[in-house]
Amino acid sequence: MPFMKTLPIISVFIYSTLLGCSTGQPNSDNKTDSTKHIEKIDTTDFVQQSIDELRNEFLSQYSKPILIDTSFIDSDIKYQVLFRHESSNDSGIVVPARYDFDTHKDFVTYNLISELTLLSDNDTLFHTTITKSLFDRLLSTELRQHATLLYPNFYIANDTIKLHYSISIPTTDVGIGATIKFAKNGSYIIED
Repeated sequence: MPFMKTLPIISVFIYSTLLGCSTGQPNSDNKTDSTKHIEKIDTTDFVQQSIDELRNEFLSQYSKPILIDTSFIDSDIKYQVLFRHESSNDSGIVVPARYDFDTHKDFVTYNLISELTLLSDNDTLFHTTITKSLFDRLLSTELRQHATLLYPNFYIANDTIKLHYSISIPTTDVGIGATIKFAKNGSYIIED
């Protein structure tokens, strides 16, 4: 039975040999360090830069209103469309600190609103102010309290003026898309 007594010693020798032949590179202690090739990436600067860029982009909308002056022809009648999207300068939005990952403070900011005017032969067919309250039925309580009209996209299709907005909490990705379509008489429908 001397073979049976040496079997545990042989097993340990084989196990040690296999362990030494593993794919990891030995460190100075001749041990395998499998975490040596994993590089830890610090994303703090990237996240901070992204939040700062997002906030600066949002704040730049206050000083750079979106202005559109265009026209279209329907049934041989020329219509002029004037559109303006700008800050209401009301300090009407408070973004809670839970959305502000860098300063962890409330962020007080302005609502953004749009004005749309349709003219024909210098006669005003309609003039309206577009605020987030027009979209109330689509909005959650959070969005009613903390969101504003962002990134308007303006289209004219046949005789319909179509505006699409992101109704979002500033400097976050919390929001919804919504569209409002105006007829030449000023009546409108809202789509989500």
